[in-house]
Amino acid sequence: MRIVLTGAESSGKSTLTRQLGERLRLPSAPEYARFYLEKHGPQTDLPLLIRLSGLHRAYQREQVTPDALLGIFDTDLINYKIWAEEVFGKCPEEIERGIAEEAGHVYLLCAPDIPWEPDPLRENPYDRERIFELHRKEIERLGRRYEIVRGAGDARLVCAEAAVKRLSDAVNP
Repeated sequence: MRIVLTGAESSGKSTLTRQLGERLRLPSAPEYARFYLEKHGPQTDLPLLIRLSGLHRAYQREQVTPDALLGIFDTDLINYKIWAEEVFGKCPEEIERGIAEEAGHVYLLCAPDIPWEPDPLRENPYDRERIFELHRKEIERLGRRYEIVRGAGDARLVCAEAAVKRLSDAVNP
């Protein structure tokens, strides 16, 4: 099972991925696109997004090996799908196929209820609720389990830990 932190930008995904990995002593994988874009600049086109989606999955497999029973991911290809649709108006077939291969994912959907923080790679402080709903709808369309994470600071971490337990119990009764 892979627990994926997902949602709109600046909703605490990276922080929670790190905190949960440490707290639960689970292997975790940060978001690969952030590393790449910090090094090469924020400009993307559709071929680069397709390439990044493959690099993201390979990086996740390095950080959380396939033999690990549990692992935590900062985003998955649902994020790439929404990114592609929002910026380029369509989602490439390569990303759609990758999403189908991620069937073992369960989600902590991070509510945009914490303040947006400026960052050179962030673009959209005003539309986070709509992007949150796009994530929710896609997870539901795929029929995957999810829990919503809300709150600030320690309360957000406590909410996330409880959600991980519920998801784990639901998948492994």
